[in-house]
Amino acid sequence: MSPNILPDDTPPFWKQFGFFFRYLKQEKLYYQITLLAAANILLLIPSLIIYIIIGSLLFLASYKLAFEVLHTVSSGQFVYSDHSSFEIDDKIGFKAISMGVVQLLIFLFIYRYDPATGLALLILTMVVTPAFLMMLCKSQDLLASFNPVNLATVMTRIGLEYIVLFVFFIGCSALNIAFRYYTADILTGVFGDIISAWFLYFLLVFSFLVIGYVMYRHADDLGHDTVDTEFIETVNPAEIDPIKARVKELLSTNKPQEAIAIIKEIKSEDKRTDLDSYLSQAQSMQLHLSRARPADKLTQLVEDKQYRQALELYEEYLADGHAIKPEKAETLTRLIQFAFENNQFKRVLTLTRNFDKRYPLEYEQIVSNFFLVAKIYYQNKKTDQAISILQSLIKQYCNKTKVNAVSSYLKGIQKLLNH
Repeated sequence: MSPNILPDDTPPFWKQFGFFFRYLKQEKLYYQITLLAAANILLLIPSLIIYIIIGSLLFLASYKLAFEVLHTVSSGQFVYSDHSSFEIDDKIGFKAISMGVVQLLIFLFIYRYDPATGLALLILTMVVTPAFLMMLCKSQDLLASFNPVNLATVMTRIGLEYIVLFVFFIGCSALNIAFRYYTADILTGVFGDIISAWFLYFLLVFSFLVIGYVMYRHADDLGHDTVDTEFIETVNPAEIDPIKARVKELLSTNKPQEAIAIIKEIKSEDKRTDLDSYLSQAQSMQLHLSRARPADKLTQLVEDKQYRQALELYEEYLADGHAIKPEKAETLTRLIQFAFENNQFKRVLTLTRNFDKRYPLEYEQIVSNFFLVAKIYYQNKKTDQAISILQSLIKQYCNKTKVNAVSSYLKGIQKLLNH
């Protein structure tokens, strides 16, 4: 069974270890684990500051990799790829370790003075850790991940398999400790440090892979969207909540910031909890958009007809010496037309610069856009430059696309000049 194929009726995770090990053997993932382990050599640099910096970076990188695996598998994508890495916060490791910080505080301030209560709280925090990681992966919001209602919902809906998952999770931690204990005298020096680090990262990714699979298996119970999710909604019009309808509309049009503002305003007034899932979705979407490539951001803004914001984004990157090249020429063409219609002639000239070199096969759009440039030059009494552009368009593209409008405009200019 290839790593991206699972039975329709996915079995419990303890019957899927063959799939898990095949997943971990994928070259791209295996390479990243090995590279992280090898980077531990840098910890030997004799400087406390460098040690702290490199240690922190390795910690963040390992947790980001683990959460990428958790995220992709829980979404139903069973072949590892880093295409969704932008969806995971680079600092998510610090959020994940917050559960350990809570446990440390319990030990220092409760267990030492009231062992029974402290021990109960420590056990409780360990039990909810897998659920905490699931919520953190889904929302990447620390408050939502620590919400007792959310944690209880995850544990009860997964049921018996959650108990087995918890035992497995503790077992991985114990296995790491045992490995380090029994190999301390065997694996020494730099080689020993790298092997120990590799085993730690392997177990971290392995445990997160299993958590992701369990999350995927119970996606319907948890209300978690996967690649298999079908959205079918039949609602009595009289029962439609206008607030929810507006939030859904904003999310469907990739406007998470507006959705977040509405939800927070409503929650501050009515203390509603039924909007929490939409808030998490909006926050995840906002994170996704903020980490998208500039070309993707520009395309999305143009598709949403937010032309002014798109122009500002383009000029912001241009000021830094970087020209954004959208995948489709039509994206820039729509911006050029908007700028021309609003008499923003300088922007038209900026946007059309090298357009023919970026999209050499888009003959129709090249002619259309540079025709606008010629009009701008003519309107600003730069007749010679306008004529030069028009003649060049006719000469280069007369056999590739229609240039009738260009020819007519050129003849009109020449006729006026002759008079």
